[in-house]
Amino acid sequence: MQVSAPRLFVRALAAAALLAPLLAFAQATVQHLSGTLSVQRPDGSVRALAERSDVFVGDVISTERDSYAQLRFTDGGQVTLRPSTQVKIDAYGYDEGRPERDNFAMQLFRGGLRSLTGLIGKRTTNRSAYRMVTSTATIGIAAPDYSAIDIPAPAPGQSAPPNLPPPGVYVTVADGQIALVSGGVEQLVGVGQVGFSSNVNLPPGLVPRLRTFRRSPRRPPSGKL
Repeated sequence: MQVSAPRLFVRALAAAALLAPLLAFAQATVQHLSGTLSVQRPDGSVRALAERSDVFVGDVISTERDSYAQLRFTDGGQVTLRPSTQVKIDAYGYDEGRPERDNFAMQLFRGGLRSLTGLIGKRTTNRSAYRMVTSTATIGIAAPDYSAIDIPAPAPGQSAPPNLPPPGVYVTVADGQIALVSGGVEQLVGVGQVGFSSNVNLPPGLVPRLRTFRRSPRRPPSGKL
């Protein structure tokens, strides 16, 4: 039985209409913003974001200097981005009735953030279901409340600012426990502790608490908030 071209075209349109809501489903929304926030979509296009803007898997999100932004995910999780921070949402899957399908993966390219974990991190028993990838380590076993900061190495020929700690990734936990993994070694980090990873090939460790972590807001500072 042959199907005419017009009928095939109609069926294709119907299928596209059914898929459109799924493809357009946002994984997060910009809940609060103080300053400038931009996104680079997977197609390479760049645009500014505002409060209530939608964020999707594959987006690279950047805050400018002196800018803070808070993303709220559909599972209730919140990520507050510090100034001069860039992250990418690599994967996100949340189905209220299917916890086994939970999946969250984000990359921290530079800067720092604070994460208040949503249901994906709280209800899953699968370690690989929640991960934050940084330049030197991977963060897993998401704590309800933790922060991460990536201190970059100075450019060739330049010296590091005297007020900055040694380059690497620092994580601190306000509630719960996380695992910091690098060099094939897992370092557990609990409340009041600071985990540090200097190189992706070297094991992480615990270091004294830094002044860098003293200001880690739950949401962007703003006169309106």
